Amino acid sequence: MPAVSYVYAVARLRGMENRLLDASFLSRLMESPTLDDALKALAETSYAQWFGKAAETGFDRAIDDEMLATCRELGQFVPDTGLITLFRMPYDYHNVKVILKSLFKVRGGDPEGRRHELLSPLGSVDPEELTAALEAEEYAHLPYGLGYLIPQCWLHWDQTKDAQGVELLLDHHLFASMLALAESLKLPEIVAWVRHKIDAENLRSAVRLQRMGVDAAGGLSFFHPGGNIRPEDAARLLGEPPETWGKLLSHTDIGAALDILQERTDLRATLSDVSRALDEYLIRVLERARFSMDDPANVLLYLLTKEAEARNLRIVLVCVASGLNREFARRLLSHVR
Repeated sequence: MPAVSYVYAVARLRGMENRLLDASFLSRLMESPTLDDALKALAETSYAQWFGKAAETGFDRAIDDEMLATCRELGQFVPDTGLITLFRMPYDYHNVKVILKSLFKVRGGDPEGRRHELLSPLGSVDPEELTAALEAEEYAHLPYGLGYLIPQCWLHWDQTKDAQGVELLLDHHLFASMLALAESLKLPEIVAWVRHKIDAENLRSAVRLQRMGVDAAGGLSFFHPGGNIRPEDAARLLGEPPETWGKLLSHTDIGAALDILQERTDLRATLSDVSRALDEYLIRVLERARFSMDDPANVLLYLLTKEAEARNLRIVLVCVASGLNREFARRLLSHVR
């Protein structure tokens, strides 16, 4: 049981679930003749206030604004906002990657290297403040130990000019920070979820590395510690046919998410399917929280469900706007509600 009651917070979340877009609504939305028609259909949803500005900002920003508003709303009644920080942390690290890559290019003589349009507003640190801090090399007030890590990233870049190596440093640190935060919350089910998330990321990496022809020895450094699957065991998958991975990991909870690899042989086409299956798995492992009105995991479950809704809505709107094949687009949607 949590040290403080989550009954009120979970009751609020149950009410907010009524705002979520269900599968039937998204299916109807995908049949909209034009993007304008789709945006009109969203007028009766919680996205309406943001899509009113979509002509100026674009629908990507409107979807982000709804997600950001959700995080802020939860922050008003969730007893421990560390659960919200845990959800937002990957967006902070994404922003650090974008800013550092921009600085690498600018300082390398490319004045057009800045890609600030790729920054996400969903991190805990305001993107403009984060950008200013990194450009001024003022790291002291950055969270998660980034003040110590970013100089290491610069040192690695100066010595190697290897942006992928910098990304790997940041990813290792991200998952270590998420695990440390989860452990500080003293909520075993949240610690378990972070370990599942590390496993999921390692399996995504395994699919990418297998596609690139990387062997176990060459791929080991790409796998993160802290999950239920040891990095060494994840690396060994690279020496096995992907269609056997689910069976090789049958002793783990996440192994079943790889069943899709038995149906596909084209790893390039399969990566998106595996990523979707793993995202759905990370939501599914929290589903038991629905049976308790006092389980803090309901907070993370709601945020992940809302995030999946945002991904689905982007796919639907891109499909309508671009004329993408409807059946193909439907296969890209996550099934979470």
